Amino acid sequence: MSTIKIIKSNPALRAKEIKALAEWYRDALGFKINFFWGEPISFSMVERGSVEFGIAARDATYGPISAFVIVEGVDELYAEFISRKVATSRVPTVQPYGMKDFDLTDPEGNRLCFGESMECEPAKG
Repeated sequence: MSTIKIIKSNPALRAKEIKALAEWYRDALGFKINFFWGEPISFSMVERGSVEFGIAARDATYGPISAFVIVEGVDELYAEFISRKVATSRVPTVQPYGMKDFDLTDPEGNRLCFGESMECEPAKG
């Protein structure tokens, strides 16, 4: 029996000015800014109700669009994709933001990142 559970997806919007767009979602649309990431800011997350959007730079790193997919069983999902001969960009790695995740790019250039919340102290660095 599979232990993989796909929970939800958070699409990431593209922006020239990440902070400005997050503030627009807050001020104009009533979203809450959950966080800004990096110095200078390279990512933000906004939310209203059960809807969450990431906001990332408008560059080649994230492709035309990206989505962060929250899962349980990230290692098992990675193994499944590898067994299906899916090319990934990196192995599951514990991130400083408390998620263990890996990502891949689909045939059209869209980036999908699959991550699981870690209960332990996140890795440094």
